[in-house]
Amino acid sequence: MLKACATATTVFGAIVSLAICLGTVNSANAQVLGRQPVHFKVSGPVERLEMIVNTSRILTTEHKVPQLLVENQGVIRAQPISPNQVQLSALKTGFTTLTVWDESQEEHSIDVLVYGDARELENLLMTEFPDATLRVKPLASSVVISGFVPRAEMVSRIVQMAEDYYPSVINNITIGGVQQILLHVKLMEVSRTKLRRLGFDWANFNGNDGVAQSVAGLVSGVDLSAGTVASSGGETVAFGIVNNANSFFGFIDALRQYNLVKVLAEPTLVTVSGRPASFSSGGEFPILVPQSLGTVSIEYRQFGTRVDFVPIVLGNGRVRLEVRPQVSEIDPSRSVTINNTTVPGLRTRWVDTGVEMKAGQTLALAGLIQNQIESENVGLPWLSDLPWIGSAFRRVKEQNNEIELLILVTPEFVDALDASDVPPCGPGQLTASPNDTDLYFRGYLETPKCCHDGSCSSCESGYGPATFTLPNTSGPAYEPVPAVQQPASASFSDRASPRTGNLPPNPPAAVGGQNVGGPGLIGPTGYDVLQ
Repeated sequence: MLKACATATTVFGAIVSLAICLGTVNSANAQVLGRQPVHFKVSGPVERLEMIVNTSRILTTEHKVPQLLVENQGVIRAQPISPNQVQLSALKTGFTTLTVWDESQEEHSIDVLVYGDARELENLLMTEFPDATLRVKPLASSVVISGFVPRAEMVSRIVQMAEDYYPSVINNITIGGVQQILLHVKLMEVSRTKLRRLGFDWANFNGNDGVAQSVAGLVSGVDLSAGTVASSGGETVAFGIVNNANSFFGFIDALRQYNLVKVLAEPTLVTVSGRPASFSSGGEFPILVPQSLGTVSIEYRQFGTRVDFVPIVLGNGRVRLEVRPQVSEIDPSRSVTINNTTVPGLRTRWVDTGVEMKAGQTLALAGLIQNQIESENVGLPWLSDLPWIGSAFRRVKEQNNEIELLILVTPEFVDALDASDVPPCGPGQLTASPNDTDLYFRGYLETPKCCHDGSCSSCESGYGPATFTLPNTSGPAYEPVPAVQQPASASFSDRASPRTGNLPPNPPAAVGGQNVGGPGLIGPTGYDVLQ
């Protein structure tokens, strides 16, 4: 490149060419370092140039520039330094337009945007966070920081450093990589049902004559010739008045009922940023779907409580959380009959919402309240409409069902569990099935294992057969077991060592002159000290 530049025929051309070449080299180095190049070449009719305040750029054109015009001379200053080069100096932040004309009167318009000087802050961030890729754009009274960081905890430190230079920091930083989010979920559902019901069926017999009414469905059959009546079994009160040949039987269904149902679920879900997580508590019911040639297929439809989550990490400890809860239950009133098969319908409530919150805060979704009132009035025409007397010819029913659903979601940042933090034994691994003696005579459903090194792989299950006899009045409750004596206050962990034979290595001390074998635990597991 330098040889080509040295071939200029005139001294002035050589100097200009050398300056252009050095500018090109400096421009390449500046681009590598992330700085603005010195030279800016105008090639099209419309160009855009970005500068930093108190810096200068050299504007280069292919032809000579006989004329130029600056719209706002308070933003930049233009000074010709050669026939085809103009030096631009940025005076203050702002925007202006530079128009240049070449020898053929072709017009070139350059939009010049001057930013504030944030190179000191940018250099500090590059030094302190070499793994991050950041861009700093100063505004009139604030600064915009954008780019990518590998970890979320870097964002808060970057913002704190920027606040020392600018009073307001606009955070557009994107966190790269994958973040794991733990969602603590609580679903609380309360259902209250109030029921009021009143029905009256009766029958009157006088010799061979009789009359009966069964509007409430409490009378299943009437025999007028025999003067008898059969009940369906749904009455709450039944009475009869018999006077010689006259008999009166009454059946009353008067009921007041209050039902309360509370459902609580506390699932814990772990997912990564941007990946959905779901929780479902319910079941499925089959649906018959008619096919060709008279065949049917079976499809299953889910019902119950289902919640879908989509957490997205925004950085600076903030999370965008999308929640979609749905509650459905079987409703026989919306059933459909297909080929003599009744398929029930579903009553569904759902909501779709999204919020931005900090990790550790709790999102509460309330207001999912359903209040359903069902009333029913069944009676004989005209007679049931009579005041007071009409209650003997009708049945009334009112059911009020109120359901309230509350969902609490708390997101937290978590990391994988180290191997040293994993517990050696999980639920159910510290106990084993009892032997015949412990099961039949002592009533134990499980017995503890003897672990030697703290891991479950070397645990021995059970104690093995123990010497045991039924209690009697003539002799001791337990037969003597030869063993080494030990204080009665010794814990089970003191006896958790390799067994010899079929008995514990160190059974508890003798009680009443008799040694006692078997477990000696006290607590919620159900073991007791054998006395």
